[in-house]
Amino acid sequence: MKTSLKILRVFNIPIELDASFLILIIFIYLMAFLKLISIQLAVLITLVFVTVVIHELSHSYVAQRFGVEIERIVLLPIGGVSQMGAIPQNPRQELLISIVGPLTNMVIALALYLLYLVSNPYLPSMINNFVMEFTLVNVVLGLFNLVPAFPMDGGRILRAIMAEKIDYLRATEISVYIGKIMAIAMAVAGFYVSIFLIFIALFIYIGADQEYKATLISSLLTGMKIKEIMTTDVKTLAPQDTVKHALEKMFEYKHMGYPVTEDDHLKGIVTFHDLSGAEDRQNTTLNQIMTTQLITVHPDEEVASALEKISTNNLGRLPVVEEEILVGIISKTDIFKVLELMKNRTEK
Repeated sequence: MKTSLKILRVFNIPIELDASFLILIIFIYLMAFLKLISIQLAVLITLVFVTVVIHELSHSYVAQRFGVEIERIVLLPIGGVSQMGAIPQNPRQELLISIVGPLTNMVIALALYLLYLVSNPYLPSMINNFVMEFTLVNVVLGLFNLVPAFPMDGGRILRAIMAEKIDYLRATEISVYIGKIMAIAMAVAGFYVSIFLIFIALFIYIGADQEYKATLISSLLTGMKIKEIMTTDVKTLAPQDTVKHALEKMFEYKHMGYPVTEDDHLKGIVTFHDLSGAEDRQNTTLNQIMTTQLITVHPDEEVASALEKISTNNLGRLPVVEEEILVGIISKTDIFKVLELMKNRTEK
């Protein structure tokens, strides 16, 4: 279920507010209304989130220039998240994509500081202090993102620099290891400084681990085509088959979804959920209930592309189609079996 609200589009990238973020903003301004915090602090927090969006937009814009698809930017209580395709494994491209975010914060801070110097003699001290606070916030955000630990920008910058000299996967391993060590040190410091530091450390540690796994999978699957591992013996149903017949076949072969084909042309997909919702199972045919908005892959696509589509859309398997003809099926299980075999081979 979608829990975010699209507010605008910049560089053709949708920017959305998550429901939890809206609740947070309402809570902040309610506290300001009740005089539990100052209205200046409430506005400052709001502007911090605006800065976070600009930070993410800078990453996304440069990534777009290198051909990376940007799905959207979602604003959450913990900050902004850019949902984009795989970062290029070209060290210089990754360096530029990563470093532009902190640089954007520094540019904003410099602009605000110049504004402070120019306006200081003419504006009330309250406004000048506010501008200076916002300047410092941007400096802190920029420096914090330069911490050399995944998933921070600094971790990606470190990897990009090392990847110029050593293997990309090895550069990732070293960067992730450094990130985890820093996260552990940050968590220990959090016991003496602030519990908030422990949460940040946990975020960094989990993010570093996920980054390594994603890079490992990408490295192992590089160059492997879907046609090399897809299942070609595909059990199918026809559009004129009844729901009753489809359920019988589903219980016989123990699959929860089937392609619906006519003369080998893929027409749709039917799942157990589709079938269970039909009232007249004896007379209802599959062309009445099947899903026709399909996500498919081509046999010459890379396996990594199929895994990304499966993960992004929360699917178990994908039809493999060539010129509208169903030629196979690739499942998440197929991909992970191959990954396990390749990992075992590389460890020997």
